Amino acid sequence: MKPVTQQTLGEEFFFQSLEYGFHHDLITSLPNYVSFRKSLKQMLGNAAAAGQEIAVLWIDVLNLRREYSIGGDEGAERLIRTVADSLRPWVNGGELISRYSDQCFVIALRSDDRIEARLNWIVEEASHLHIRGSEGKPEIAAGVAFFPEDANSSEDLIRFASVAAVSAAGTRGRYAVPFQPEMNVALLQERSLEKDLRIALHEHQLTLVYQPQIDLRTGDILGVEGLTRWDHPTRGPVSPTQFIPVAERSNLIHEIFAHSLRRLLIDAASWRAAGVTMPSVAVNASAANVRQEDFVSIVERELAANPLGHNTQLDIEMTESLLMDDEDLFSERLKGLRAIGVNVSLDDFGTRYTGFNALKGLPLNTMKIDKCFVHGVDRSAQAQSLCQTIVVMARQLNLKTIAEGVEDFGELRALREIGCNAGQGYLFQKPVPSDQLLRFVHEWPERKKQGKFACEFLDVDVNLQNAPNTFSGIV
Repeated sequence: MKPVTQQTLGEEFFFQSLEYGFHHDLITSLPNYVSFRKSLKQMLGNAAAAGQEIAVLWIDVLNLRREYSIGGDEGAERLIRTVADSLRPWVNGGELISRYSDQCFVIALRSDDRIEARLNWIVEEASHLHIRGSEGKPEIAAGVAFFPEDANSSEDLIRFASVAAVSAAGTRGRYAVPFQPEMNVALLQERSLEKDLRIALHEHQLTLVYQPQIDLRTGDILGVEGLTRWDHPTRGPVSPTQFIPVAERSNLIHEIFAHSLRRLLIDAASWRAAGVTMPSVAVNASAANVRQEDFVSIVERELAANPLGHNTQLDIEMTESLLMDDEDLFSERLKGLRAIGVNVSLDDFGTRYTGFNALKGLPLNTMKIDKCFVHGVDRSAQAQSLCQTIVVMARQLNLKTIAEGVEDFGELRALREIGCNAGQGYLFQKPVPSDQLLRFVHEWPERKKQGKFACEFLDVDVNLQNAPNTFSGIV
């Protein structure tokens, strides 16, 4: 027999630690994916023999990357430990829990007539936790797949639960989304679109089109908004409502923003070379872009590489939803952008019911009224009241207002009468490529003096003295 020495005890401890680390997550001490998959196969075998149903729950922690950006490793680990601690008590003897990967947990539970309520309690509790040492809460997306109804193998059950969790991203942790076979098809389609989007970025298939913003009092061009478009070689035009969510989930959204901003600045320089100085050029930034830690630095770097002229102002449009979700981060980014001379517009305002107090003190420049309120504003007392409320709020905050989706003269008149500063929409010009925009700029001074436009912009008698001044436009 080999004698027991301090060296052999040390070796034994080393190999035990190695074995433990191979099967466990060292931050939460939960089993990892290696251990979970092995245990789940055994659990399913026992369940099949006993005629028992099993629910496999996949939980994604969506804001792990953001917590890391804010608090580093310590912040991310606090978030993961907080979620893990909330999940443990829900798992009974003979059931399984694991930290399956960096941002997800997977749980296997015995299914009974209370399983749906139990699953939703787990998800809801996890999404309402307070993260120790942080102002934030976990952002949860959860999906569930059932044995044997959805799949018989452990691999397929885990995969199907993860597919359902992708579909659950919009639920904000209210419940676990059950797997449906069509989700698998949708995921395959999304992956195909993501692959094509990567190629599109590499091959410069994404382009920018421009829609002018018009002063509703004088008819002057105040600026343009750049809108990203994708004309796929075989699919044809792909709507932004299709490819932007895919880009956000795959982090391609950051490349798209940088590409769009760069293209905007280059086009603005080409207009200037052609004798046209645009007062303002705007580009959209998604919530994912703004959450990126070096977002302001990216904007500053692009401006340094492609500087705007002294008479052209860059405007970044951010959605109201980001303000509602993370007011502190929104304020920080606004101050960073203003420090480098960039204006900020609050896009699609009114869709999330942001209050006056949330906006007060923020260094915003413009409030854009969402087109859902603009449509029929001349025919709907409710729409007119909503638009007027937004305009009054903006005026109190010393912000300009731009109405989106202006499509007819009735809407133009109604918006002007309530004091809205500017509008954009098909009434003036649909989004067009850079060369066509130049043509519009050259033709607009005469066009606005003719036909129905002449009645709108000549001898306009609207009291906008208390409204914030619009910046000088192209006459």
